[in-house]
Amino acid sequence: MASQDCVPAEESNLELIEVGQLEDQQPTPVHAYPPDRGKHAWLFLWVGCFLMVALNWGFPFSYGVFQSYYATHPPFSDHPEGLPAVGTTALGILYLTSPPSFIILQRYQSYRRPALIAGSVVACLAVLVSAFATEVWHLLLTQGVLYGLGASVVNTVTIQFLNEWFIERKGLAFGIQESGAAMGGVVIPVLMTWGLDKYGHRDMLITWFVATAILSLPSIYFLRERVKPRPAHASEIGTLGFVATPIFLLLQAGNVFQALGNFLPGIHLPSFALKFGASPLAAAGMLSLYNVASVIGAIGTGYLVDRYHISVTLFLLSLGAAVAVFFAWGFAVNFATLCGFAFIYGMFAGGWSSTWVGIGLEIQKRSPHADLGLLWGFAAAARGVGSIASGPISERLIEEGAGKTAWWPKSYGTNYGVLILFNGIMLALGGVGCAARIFEILKRSGHRHND
Repeated sequence: MASQDCVPAEESNLELIEVGQLEDQQPTPVHAYPPDRGKHAWLFLWVGCFLMVALNWGFPFSYGVFQSYYATHPPFSDHPEGLPAVGTTALGILYLTSPPSFIILQRYQSYRRPALIAGSVVACLAVLVSAFATEVWHLLLTQGVLYGLGASVVNTVTIQFLNEWFIERKGLAFGIQESGAAMGGVVIPVLMTWGLDKYGHRDMLITWFVATAILSLPSIYFLRERVKPRPAHASEIGTLGFVATPIFLLLQAGNVFQALGNFLPGIHLPSFALKFGASPLAAAGMLSLYNVASVIGAIGTGYLVDRYHISVTLFLLSLGAAVAVFFAWGFAVNFATLCGFAFIYGMFAGGWSSTWVGIGLEIQKRSPHADLGLLWGFAAAARGVGSIASGPISERLIEEGAGKTAWWPKSYGTNYGVLILFNGIMLALGGVGCAARIFEILKRSGHRHND
């Protein structure tokens, strides 16, 4: 009893703060809600993260639909040069600006909610203004640069808040969040294809602006911090020393290799499907099948990350995706086989981004002060490098590969043969991060043997 009577008032208050009863009385960071559970956490994840990510990433992932339309309809069809750069610019900015965006918003945490709103407004306005574009450089500025910058800020805040809300189920939460991008890739291209054919690009973009503005409101409402933001002078972004560690460089190399191969089927499968007599609509349906599988793959990958060492997940995803390319695509004999490949490939390759939280946690074991959100940002930047480079590389491989594998069987005998080989090799190299784990196991075994 005496020990209880001597408990300082400050410690009693801290216990109440942890359940959110006295948070308004304290200027320091406090927990408003428990992580990993409760309606607040799941509303944040599904209505906030999932919906916002679907909107945020689904639009640039659908640019292939716009590119086909722009290239065949005025005013852009007269001078279509530069149209492919619009989509790659948006995704490139989204990926490559992640590290500085994470550093700034982690440093100035009190500005994250205003930044979320501002980024959403910029992205929506970029869609609206692009409706009135008359030249390709207008599209590059609006659908490319402005949209990429606004979406990047929104994505950064979403990831930082998600990192606060989920601790024990972090891998699953990040997997569900990443599956939102895949779901956007299922629904939005179909809507855009229908709308562009029926109403044209101007009316469709204005309609999408209105729809996005309305759908973003519930997401913005539920996308809020679980922990009160720290003042700028007290915020920590962690050390950047981890960028020079072997484990970081090895895992980043795996991200770049995987990205060099990851986007190639999505880019070239529709054209390849025409060789089997598929219609454009059937080819688009095959891509939707891939994105449906990616939703399953992203959530399943998050589940694996929570339960096994990250090297296990990297190995399974790399092996599965590479085998699918080498055999299911390389030896495809008809359109049905190609659809089967699209689904299998989506299951393995579509969930790769969900490994980033596991990669970040693994790096934190060696660099405890490294910020997980910033690590996610560096992983996204590596993917950006690979995604931007993969486009021109693949075009060159197709151009120079014509006739070189004509004597090979099945799909390998087409002008896509060299591309298929390159795709599978890059995906296999994406699992290079497993080498760090193998080295650790061998090193420990050596120590035990010497003892």
